Amino acid sequence: MRRRRRRRRAGGALPVILALLALILGVGAVVAAWIRTDTKDRSGKLTGPVVLARAEELAEAGLGARRPSLSEEAEDIRENVPAWEAEGEENQEEFPDIPEPAVPEETLEPDFAAAPKLRVVLDPGHGGPGLTDEQELGAIYRDTYEKYLTLEIAKAMEEELSQYGNIEVFLTRDTDQAMTLKERAAYAESVGADLLVSLHLNASLEHNFYGSEVFVSAFDWFYARGAGVGESILNQLTDYGFVSKGVKTRLGSKGADYYGIIRECKSLGIPALIVEHGYMDEDGDWARMCTAEDLHTLGQRDAAGLAAYFGLEKGRTLSKLPSLEEAVPFYPVRPDTTPPEGVWYQKERQRDGRWLITLHGVERESRLMYYDYSLDGGATYSELSLWGTGETIQFYLPLSGEEILSFRVYNNYELRTGTDE
Repeated sequence: MRRRRRRRRAGGALPVILALLALILGVGAVVAAWIRTDTKDRSGKLTGPVVLARAEELAEAGLGARRPSLSEEAEDIRENVPAWEAEGEENQEEFPDIPEPAVPEETLEPDFAAAPKLRVVLDPGHGGPGLTDEQELGAIYRDTYEKYLTLEIAKAMEEELSQYGNIEVFLTRDTDQAMTLKERAAYAESVGADLLVSLHLNASLEHNFYGSEVFVSAFDWFYARGAGVGESILNQLTDYGFVSKGVKTRLGSKGADYYGIIRECKSLGIPALIVEHGYMDEDGDWARMCTAEDLHTLGQRDAAGLAAYFGLEKGRTLSKLPSLEEAVPFYPVRPDTTPPEGVWYQKERQRDGRWLITLHGVERESRLMYYDYSLDGGATYSELSLWGTGETIQFYLPLSGEEILSFRVYNNYELRTGTDE
C-alpha cells in the first residue's frame, strides 16, 4: 500500500512542474514582446529597455552603433507619445526640432578673393634728374627739393595703408624718376585705379601764406569723390596742427580742370585729388615737415584720412564696405574768382592806451581766411593772421596815433582786398 501511494505522489508532481515551467516561459515571451513593441514608458522618456531595444533594432537593420542625432531622437519621441497622454495635458510641451547652432555673421571668415578691393594710386609730385626743370624739382626752399619730400610722404602713406584690409596701393614712382602727367594717369588706368592721390608741398610768391588745401575736379562724381576724400585728409592734417584752407577747384581758360593730373585722370574715368600739405617757405608749416619723422607722420595722416572715408579697418578684410553718401553736383563747382568785398576798418583808443581795431569784410563765394596790416601806408605788412568767423573781427594794436594804417583781407583762394583800394 505504501509503495503504491508513493508512486501516485511522484507521478502527480511531474505535471505540476511542467505547468510551472510553461507559465515561466510564457511570461518571458510576453516581456520580450513588450520590449520589442513598446519602446517607451508612459512618461515618453527613453528608459533602459528602450535603449536596449533600439540597439537591437539598429543592429538588425545593419546600421551598426551609429548614435542618432538630437533632432532624430526628438522627432522619434514626438511621434511615439501616447495619444491619451497628449490629450490629457492641456499644456503638453512639444519637442521641437533642435537646429544646428547658428554662426553669427560677423564671425564668418570672409572670402578674400571675393572681398571688395579699393585700388589707390599714390603720386609723389614732381621727380626727375633735372637741375633746372621746375616741373621735375618742384618747390625749392631751405636747400630742399619738393620732389624728395613728396616721395617720402608717399612711401609712408603706402606703408600705413598696407595695414588695412580691402585696399591695394600703387606708386607712380618709387625713385627720383621723371614722369609726365599723362604717363602718371595712364599708369593709374593700367592698374585699374579707383582713385589717384597726388602728394605735394606748397609755396607762395610773397612767402606769407600757410595751411593745407586740396584741389579736386569741378565736375559731377569726380568732384564728389575727390571732395569727400580731401575733407577727410584735411581733418587729419588740422589735427596735426595745420590750418585748413579747404577743398577747392580751379578751372582753366577753356572751362576744363586747370591742373593736368586731375584733367588727365578725369579723361580716363579716374577721380583724382591734389593734397598740398603746407608751405615750405613758411616757418610754421615747415616745422611740421622738416624731418624724416615729420614726413612719415604726414603719410600716416593722409592714409588715416583716406581709410576713414572708405570705412577701411586695420588688420581686417571686410566682406562688404560701407555705403558712401556722396552729393554729386548738377553743375560744375566753380572756384571763387573775386576778392572779398565791403572791406573797411575803424580804430578806437581805449583807456589803457591801446587801440581797438574793428575790421570788416564780406565773402559770398568762399570764406574769409586771413588779414594783415601796414603801419607805414603799405610799404611793409605784418604776417598773416587768421580771420576767424563772421564778417567783423576786433583786435588790439599798440599804436602811437601817428601811424598810417592800411589793412588787407583775404579769402581762402588767396584773393585780397585792401582798405586803401
